[in-house]
Order: sequence, then C-alpha cells, then structure tokens
Amino acid sequence: MQYALLLLAVLAVAGCGSAPPQSPADVRRDRMVETGDRAQRAVARGELERAAMLYAEALRQAESIEDFGATGLYALNLAAVRQALGEADAADRALAKVLDAPRRHDGARLAEAAGRRAQLALDAGRLDATEAWLERAERECGAPACGARTALLGLRGRLVLERGSAEEARQYAKRALDASRADANREEEANALRLDGRAAARLGHAGEAEKQLNQALDIDKELALPRKIAQDLLELAEAALLRGDRAVASEYGDRALEVSRAAGARPQQEAARRLMEKLR
Repeated sequence: MQYALLLLAVLAVAGCGSAPPQSPADVRRDRMVETGDRAQRAVARGELERAAMLYAEALRQAESIEDFGATGLYALNLAAVRQALGEADAADRALAKVLDAPRRHDGARLAEAAGRRAQLALDAGRLDATEAWLERAERECGAPACGARTALLGLRGRLVLERGSAEEARQYAKRALDASRADANREEEANALRLDGRAAARLGHAGEAEKQLNQALDIDKELALPRKIAQDLLELAEAALLRGDRAVASEYGDRALEVSRAAGARPQQEAARRLMEKLR
C-alpha cells in the first residue's frame, strides 16, 4: 500500500515583503514535516534502518502536538519499513498507534492499518488472524475515499491461496489485475500478476506461472522496487523447480539473493538462502 501526505502551504504577506517570524507551533510542525521528508528520502536510497529511525522521530513529533493525521501517516510508514526489515513485532507496535485509537482516524487510514496487520499475520502463517484483520480492513474501506481496495483484493487472494484454493486465488488475482489497470496502479498490477503466477504454479501450470511472474518482474524493475524484484525472482525459481529445471531455479535464486542483499531486504534474503540450500 502507498501512503502520501498532502501539505498545504499558507503564504502570509508582511510589511516590506518580508515573512513574519514563525510561531512556535509552526516551527514544530515544520520540523515534523522535514523529519518525515528525510525518512522518505532514506527509503528511496534503500537506507531502511535510517528511515525507521526518522519515521519514529516524526511519529513522536506528531504525537507531541496531537496531529492525528500525521500520526496515522507516520505510524503506517514506520510499520511498512519495519515489515520490510523483517521486524514484525516492531511493525505491529507501530500499527497499534492507529488501530488502538479508531476514533482519531478515518476509515481509509484504519483500512490501511488493518490490511497491513493482516499482511503481518499472513506472513507469520496465522490464517485465522489474517481473516479477522482482513475483514476489518474490508469493512473500513468504504467507497470512494479508500485507496486500499485493490490491495485488499490481492490480500484476500493470498489468503485463499494459503488455504489451498488456488483456483479461487486466481479469480481474486484477475479482479485485482483489472482494478489496478483501471486505476493505472503499476505496483498493484505487479502484485496481482505475482499472485496469479503463484496460484498457477500451485495448480501445476509452470509455463503460465512463469509468464505472469516475468510480467510482474518487468513492472517491478520499471518501478525500481528491489524487495518486489527479489520476490519475483524467488517465485520464478519455484516455477522453474516445478518443471524440473534446477539450473534455472538456481540462477533465479542467486539473483534473488544478490538483489535482497543489496536492498537490505531480510525476509527475501532468508527465503533465498533456504531455496539455495534446497537446491544443493
């Protein structure tokens, strides 16, 4: 899911064309926004540990002035970075800043937070908890303000796939793919293609799986998303194994390990190492 903060600048005119001195409140808000901007730039550079530190500070600053909109934004961004670092407990604590105070946040923000908590539960294999949080996210995600709808379709597809319903997962993947293309959301388009590729592989359709996964890989490369690229390569390795090509699977595994190391993507690194051990 993507989160953005819309900043509205108010220009004041003073005598002789000079700006008036800032109030203490404005200084604090500017400092908070600047910290959040630094965190965003750190993410863009792949400096996730630094981004987490900066988002935590921006969150603290937002809480100190009871700016609930900024609190929700920075909590979600902090959770996303902690999740990317493989720190599920820390990500969950960040999400609690939103989910434990529902009256302070709108439905769209609550849907994003519940959806990310569902992702954490799914990654941990806790399918019943995934279902509960996903249902909450779907309830909160009311039209038209909620931008997480396509992501939640994909998450529902991942859940039914983990429960063994590959055909149903492909149906959700198609719905997510159609929605992402209608919205021109390339990242969610790649997510839907990756889900469809995984489901096709579960059904034994290796060629079809590789086609979908390669399309996802092309998009993720275009968007320069290293953790998604590593995941695509891991899925392609599994599809190659399905058709018995261990050499190609090993090549994909090596590439996934290189990308995940360069990006500092710990979950993908561990998955790549497990794959390479399986191939020895």
